[in-house]
Amino acid sequence: MAYVPLENCYRVTLEELRDIAADFHGIIHHVYAHWTAGHYSQAYDDYHICIDHDGSVYLTTEDFTDILAHTWHRNTGAIGIALMCAYRAEARNGYNAWLGPEPPTDIQITALAQVTAVLSEELGLEINDDNYMTHAEAADVDDYGPSSTCERWDLWYLPDPNNGGQLVDGGQLWRGMALWYLNQWRQRREGNV
Repeated sequence: MAYVPLENCYRVTLEELRDIAADFHGIIHHVYAHWTAGHYSQAYDDYHICIDHDGSVYLTTEDFTDILAHTWHRNTGAIGIALMCAYRAEARNGYNAWLGPEPPTDIQITALAQVTAVLSEELGLEINDDNYMTHAEAADVDDYGPSSTCERWDLWYLPDPNNGGQLVDGGQLWRGMALWYLNQWRQRREGNV
């Protein structure tokens, strides 16, 4: 994992991300969400998309077919997204996890959900736990996650921005928020909001 200064990344809006992602429709089949376990504003080249604590979205590459080392044995045809946060986080026992002195922020989690909704529309990937997995979920399937070694537990639990920051299942929160944005945008386009 190599640190990439933010000035060497591409900062993008959701609309710019939409334009880039459209080129990979039918090519990308999975999206894995992570945290860097580093400091805010510290991007790494293992991920295609990095989201900072203020919700800013950065790309380390504009080619989503680049095979980056974000998720063990799951990098081909997959996009890795990382929240730049969770320095010194400790898994403990789930709901008692400590997300470190630089935990995921509400705006960061919201940006992750919005990025996911954009990717869903442009890649043609339904938002479900087959297509969109946290690193903790993928690691559990591959026997190195929270239910076994707990080697990787990224986004196992996240603070719920809509519930006073209470720790909840990270994958469910992420996908649920992304579906909410996706539905809101569709209703707006149809003139129902």
